[in-house]
Amino acid sequence: MDDADRLRVEHFLETWKGSQGNERANYQGFFLDLCDALGVDRPPPKGNIPGDPYAFDKDIRVIHKEGFSTNYADFYKAGHFLIEAKQGGSASNKGTAKRGTKTYDTAMEKAFYQALSYTPFLSAKPPFVLTCDIGSHFEVWMSFSGNYGGYGARETIALDRLLDDKVFDRFVAIFSDPQSLNPEKYRAKVTREVADTLAKLARWLEEQGHEPQEASSFLMRCIF
Repeated sequence: MDDADRLRVEHFLETWKGSQGNERANYQGFFLDLCDALGVDRPPPKGNIPGDPYAFDKDIRVIHKEGFSTNYADFYKAGHFLIEAKQGGSASNKGTAKRGTKTYDTAMEKAFYQALSYTPFLSAKPPFVLTCDIGSHFEVWMSFSGNYGGYGARETIALDRLLDDKVFDRFVAIFSDPQSLNPEKYRAKVTREVADTLAKLARWLEEQGHEPQEASSFLMRCIF
């Protein structure tokens, strides 16, 4: 995060932190401003690209025992994320529910399971499922295998934590390069780097005149 990034996030927080009321009226503006704050591309107008791989109100054709129906995911980017938005408030008549109440907690849990119910009907399950209380926080589930766990597996990230460098970089990656957050790819990268280092060390030991068995024994000690 550089100074320009920080200024954009601060402006975003000034606009949205603590807001309350109606997610249907506010969620598209919130996420458009979030894209600007992160410095990532906004979604194009819905219908501009066949299949709407990056869109608000993503059409999801759901199969059930009565046949088919079309549901709508609030914000979706293929291969990246699916987000369901809510917006709580300081009173029970403000938006989703009064923040901090049992009713509110139930509504946020329901939002997760609503988002989760869409994922089997996508071309591929996204690595990130998120719910968001606009103006308050994000709840994040990460899975590169399609197994997100239950509601309790969430990571809760307050809105103002976007000012933290690591959190900012993570959200940029969710929008632009989610595979960079794949722990399996990280482990594979480390394994390749270790193997390359050991190969260089083995060649150096040979050049120094060490017997192959002696070099092999030394390398095994390095590994373990």
